[in-house]
Amino acid sequence: MSTLKAKQFHLIDDMDIAAKTFAVIERVEEFSHKTVDIVRTWVRRSNDRRSLARMNEHMLNDIGLNPFEVNQEINKYFWQK
Repeated sequence: MSTLKAKQFHLIDDMDIAAKTFAVIERVEEFSHKTVDIVRTWVRRSNDRRSLARMNEHMLNDIGLNPFEVNQEINKYFWQK
């Protein structure tokens, strides 16, 4: 095989490796963004439920909730909708 053909094959292999590496990096980036979004949702739920737990009955009535509904909501785990 000539030197030129050997270099062409090497270049193709390098491009293939680069493309696969880039694809893996894209998947890792997508996974990390989804993970951050999920954690943000969990933190928001936890904060919202703590806020509801601190409200008195008059405040709950102002926003259209009753103590029974609030009790059900605040007793959920942070990952539960």
